[in-house]
Amino acid sequence: MPVDPRMTRYGPALRALHWLTAIAVFTAFGVTYLEQFFARGTPARGMVWWVHISVGLLLIALVAVRIPVRIFGRNPPASTQISRPVAIASHIVHGLLYLALIATLALGVYLAFLRGNAVSFFSLFTIPSPIAVNRDLGKQVQEIHELMANAVIVLALLHAAAAVLHHVVLKDDVLKRMLPERLAP
Repeated sequence: MPVDPRMTRYGPALRALHWLTAIAVFTAFGVTYLEQFFARGTPARGMVWWVHISVGLLLIALVAVRIPVRIFGRNPPASTQISRPVAIASHIVHGLLYLALIATLALGVYLAFLRGNAVSFFSLFTIPSPIAVNRDLGKQVQEIHELMANAVIVLALLHAAAAVLHHVVLKDDVLKRMLPERLAP
């Protein structure tokens, strides 16, 4: 990760990818709770999963772009307003978030394929299942997918809470480094 000591904030591309990823994660997670309002086999319930899978595929694209931007793009050094242990903890949480997100996404696609489902991206294109249906394995993968999704949400909420704590209580620049220009002059 090339560090540019002249930078005090993350670049616009990384900031946009950060917020788009956050919105997509909470959308994909949240929409699953709508399933309970619709009977199995109804178009409305199918729409819930269509949105969930489409947003999941969008997340794969966002992460696929975000990781190289983060690794190879110019980044600001760690904030001078935080201690070294806090900076290390921040890197650990970011790493765990990336790992949990990648695992969740990969398991989600695998789960759809194990169920024999094609994976559609907002009906723009469809990827047919390349593997044989295995509902027993699918149930196990579903449990792990759900566990990993919960881990992503917990880590994301801890990450957000830490950012708010830094901004409101500690009054440092941690949150401002990732906010859009108009919100953090």
